[in-house]
Amino acid sequence: MVEGRDSLMLQSLVFVRRIVAAFVLMYVVTGVASAQQAQPIDSRTADQMYKSIQVLKGTPAAELILAMHYFRAALGVTCEYCHVEGNFPSDVKKPKEVARQMISMVFDINKNTFQGRQVVTCYTCHRGHVQPIGVPVYPLDEQMPEAPPPALPSVDQILAKYVQALGGEQAIRKVTSRVITATQYIPTGPGGTVPVPAQSEFYQKAPNLVLNVYRTPTYSISDGFDGTTKWAQDATGRVSEALKIDQVRARRSASLYESADLKQQYSRMTVSGVERVNDRDTYVVVANPPDDRPERLYFDRDTGLLLRKLTFLPTPIGDIPCEVNYDDYRDAGKGVKVPFMIRMIPANPRVEMGVIATVRVQKVEENLAIEDSKFAKPAPRPAPPR
Repeated sequence: MVEGRDSLMLQSLVFVRRIVAAFVLMYVVTGVASAQQAQPIDSRTADQMYKSIQVLKGTPAAELILAMHYFRAALGVTCEYCHVEGNFPSDVKKPKEVARQMISMVFDINKNTFQGRQVVTCYTCHRGHVQPIGVPVYPLDEQMPEAPPPALPSVDQILAKYVQALGGEQAIRKVTSRVITATQYIPTGPGGTVPVPAQSEFYQKAPNLVLNVYRTPTYSISDGFDGTTKWAQDATGRVSEALKIDQVRARRSASLYESADLKQQYSRMTVSGVERVNDRDTYVVVANPPDDRPERLYFDRDTGLLLRKLTFLPTPIGDIPCEVNYDDYRDAGKGVKVPFMIRMIPANPRVEMGVIATVRVQKVEENLAIEDSKFAKPAPRPAPPR
C-alpha cells in the first residue's frame, strides 16, 4: 500500500517537471503570438491558455509555470516522467493522472483542515524526494536544551545601525544617480536552466527611476521602472508590462533611497530572532508590506549591513522563496557603501528554483547626469523581415 502511494507521489512530480518544460518552451515559441491576444495574461486562467488543464482550472495562467517549478523542487523529478515528449497535453501516461490526484489531495487537506490556508504542500512530505519519508531515520537528532532567547534590539535600532553602516542618511541622500557595471550569467532556455554570460548595466535615478540592460554576445534585453510602470523588452524587441505582483514590488523597491526609507515601505516590522547567514549572526526582521507576502531581512549583528533579503512568490500550490544575498560592501566613491557581490536564488523569481545568478560589480559611478527619457518604456522594435 505504501509502495503504491510512493509510486503515486513519484508520478506527481514528473508531471510537474514535464509540464514546466513544455509550458516554458511553449511560451518562448509562441510568446509574440500570445502577446497579441486581446485578453492579457494577467486576466486569463490556465485552462484558457493551455490544453488539458483539469485540477488547476481557474488558476491564473501567469502562475501555472511557477507551480510547475515548485513541483520540480518539491519532488526532484523531471517533466518527462508525466509528459509525452513533443505532446505535453497528452494524458496517456499514468503518472500524470496520479499527479492530479495528489494535487487534489493537497487542496482538500488545506480546505478541510486549515480553513483554506495554504499550510500543506507537496514539499511538506516529499522534501525534494520522490518517496516521502514516513518513519524516523536513525540516528535521531539529539534533543538539546533550549538556550534562553538573546536580548534583541528594536527595529529602529537595527535600521539606524544599517543606515549608519552604509555611510549615514545624509550621504545616502546626496547621491542623485547611480550607474553600476557588472558581469553575470543570465538564465535562458526552458526554466532558465541555460546560463548565458552577460555584461550588465544598472541605472538608478532619484527618486524612483530604474533601467537594467543585459548584453550577451548575441543579443540584448532590458527592463526598468519608469516611475509608474515596470516594463521589459526581450531579445526580439517585444515590450511587455510586468504582472500585477511584480508591479507592486517594483514600485516598492525602485527608490534610490530605499535603504534610508525602509520603515516607510512596510506597514509593520518586527524582530523575530537571530539566525546564521554565510557564517555570520544576523538579526532577522520580518517586514510586512501592504497587500503582499511578509519579507525577511537579515542584518549583520556586528556590522549592521543587510546580508540577505528573502521574499516569497505565491503559486497555487505553495510559495516560492526568492533569496538575494549581499556581500563585499565597498564605498562607491561618495561615502556610501554598496554590495559588490549579489547572489540570487533563483536567478529570478520565474525560473526554476535551483538556478543561481551571481552579479559581480566591476564599477560604480554616482551623480552622473541622466535624462529621465532613458528610463521610459520603449516602443517595440519592428519584427525583422522573414
